[in-house]
Amino acid sequence: MEQEGFLWIESRREEYLSFLRRLVCTESHSFDRAGVIGAGRVVEDFVRGKGFSVVRQSFARAGDGMLILSPGKEAMAPVCFVAHLDTVFPAGTFPDRLKEENGFLHGPGVVDCKGGIAVALLAMESLRKVGCPRSLRLLLTPDEEVSNRLSGMEGIRWIQDNSRGCAAAFVCECGTQGEAVTQRKGVLKAQVIIRGKSVHAGMFYDQGASAIREAAYKILQLEEHSEAGGITYNCGKIAGGEAENRVPDHCSFSVDIRFCTEEEKARAIEHLEQTVRQCRVPGTSALWRTLSLRSPMPRSEEGMSLFSRLQRTGERYGLERLRSCFNGGGSDAAYTVAAGVPTVCGLGATGFDWHSPRERMDKNSLTERAKLLAATIADWN
Repeated sequence: MEQEGFLWIESRREEYLSFLRRLVCTESHSFDRAGVIGAGRVVEDFVRGKGFSVVRQSFARAGDGMLILSPGKEAMAPVCFVAHLDTVFPAGTFPDRLKEENGFLHGPGVVDCKGGIAVALLAMESLRKVGCPRSLRLLLTPDEEVSNRLSGMEGIRWIQDNSRGCAAAFVCECGTQGEAVTQRKGVLKAQVIIRGKSVHAGMFYDQGASAIREAAYKILQLEEHSEAGGITYNCGKIAGGEAENRVPDHCSFSVDIRFCTEEEKARAIEHLEQTVRQCRVPGTSALWRTLSLRSPMPRSEEGMSLFSRLQRTGERYGLERLRSCFNGGGSDAAYTVAAGVPTVCGLGATGFDWHSPRERMDKNSLTERAKLLAATIADWN
């Protein structure tokens, strides 16, 4: 990629930051279908003015998925970018919605993953300007943050159908300076439901069966089997009982289980089932159900070859020097890998504290990551 291409990217910095501000201010919690669709409209309005074509994919429960296309030579395999429109934040989580200080943008989803959308689009537009012959596509998914539980298998097939056959998939998830993700854990999110017997806590205490007490035993039994770097169990949400003076007859909690391989997934499910089946409080019973299941992104020879291409490009042009890393979070990269596409993840905007009210993005990463992606594709023989 010639220096003029990098200068062109820098010349569009403020335009793309302005677009990103509008996108972040259009709040789009995963379960807010109208909000996710609204964020998609902001993207569509922006890209149609640049000559990209847009194909929307409707889902019954999720917001719309979007496929943004730039045509190229049919003889060359296309390159795919992937990002997502939804965020983990219900509307109003950030009172100011967006603020800027010390070179950072602060706001809901600014780095996870709306900054990644801006990075991908800036890279795509710059590749059009330098005459890249490959066709390019950007897949924007509507419910990545909830492991695609709203779009379901239809949404997963949509990702795979539109990435299959691509030369590469660059997943523009939130990133860390100097890192690219070449392996991720899979995620099983489950709900455990416990039933007991409710009685007056003073008069008939010994005749009751506390569902909350049984939940406590099960939570401890699950979490004590977590392994650093392996299977982990996090019981992150719990509800139960009616009043302080009643032995509770119901309790439920969610568990987030992370695993590296299919073998680990099988072990984790076995432990979950055993824990649910064996009740320590007499008179209680329990069952569990799957909320969502995301496959792991395994480390692969093809993915490492693509990472090496990114690494060489960064060194050649004096851009970001990347190192390969393993990440415990899940992403849609799992599905592009399953479709047989060489994939590297974590290539979106960089920042800190995503999934928290302190989420912030380094504004410089918008152009720096776009340069790295554009140069890698432009120099592809």
